[in-house]
Amino acid sequence: MNSDSRTRTQARTGPSALVAAYPATTFVVVAFATQSFIVATQYFQIRNHGLSALRVFTPALAALAVAYLAQGKSAAAHLLSSLFNVRVPLKYWLFALVYPSFVAVLALLCLRAVGAVNDIHFDFAEAAGLRFLSLTAQIAASEEIAWVGFLLAVFSARYRLFQACLLVGLFWGLWYVPLVIADIQVAPGLPIVPLILNFMTIAAICGWLYVRTRSAAVVFVMQATTNYTSQIIPVLPLRGGLAQYVAFVLMKCLFGLALFAFWGPKPMFGRVPSRDDGSRDARSTDALPTETPAR
Repeated sequence: MNSDSRTRTQARTGPSALVAAYPATTFVVVAFATQSFIVATQYFQIRNHGLSALRVFTPALAALAVAYLAQGKSAAAHLLSSLFNVRVPLKYWLFALVYPSFVAVLALLCLRAVGAVNDIHFDFAEAAGLRFLSLTAQIAASEEIAWVGFLLAVFSARYRLFQACLLVGLFWGLWYVPLVIADIQVAPGLPIVPLILNFMTIAAICGWLYVRTRSAAVVFVMQATTNYTSQIIPVLPLRGGLAQYVAFVLMKCLFGLALFAFWGPKPMFGRVPSRDDGSRDARSTDALPTETPAR
């Protein structure tokens, strides 16, 4: 941490100082508490004065608030500005567009090879409407800002990128558990353990792509493409069955491991060497998104 950053941290008092000391903990507590409250009001049909409409945006709002309180408006602005960085080599745009469907089809072909799947039918009807497009864009933008843009930057300042991604994915998947239990705005029948494993893999691939491009825009496109893939290709339990969903998740895991094993930053596990005096507060503050994820 440089002297200016340390001076700003020491000058904070009250809630801002606490948030600056524990940005990841603050974000996770706020995001989970908000999610649980909104889901509970929807499930038990309690009037929440329109908060349900904001549920998709709550992770991003929590990340922006924590970044602002801990490091000021420049940190919050950084989370948003990365979404407009489109100067990325063409190969990464192609990766973002092709990877989800490639993995899904490959998983189904493997199942077909062993006789677990007879036919593979694509369904474009569910993904054809503007409503699905709007919801997909909202989810992809909010989750990129919160989980990849903010929380991954915090964790990757302490841990190696792959390990940081796994931690982010764990919290990301757990954030979805209340929705799965209440059967709200998610595909029915999602099993909890494969769901969490799926998000750990998603976080790893998102982290790998972001480190190579420094662009939230290309990660946003990949997230949107992933949502469309799950609607068009029968890999969700409701349409394809549990076996097809598990195969899809496992194939995605193998793909993510291959990315890091052959083209990812090494080592994959361990702590990032400290660049400051070693205090908890210094590491927490410097981990905010004004820093680039550690390689």
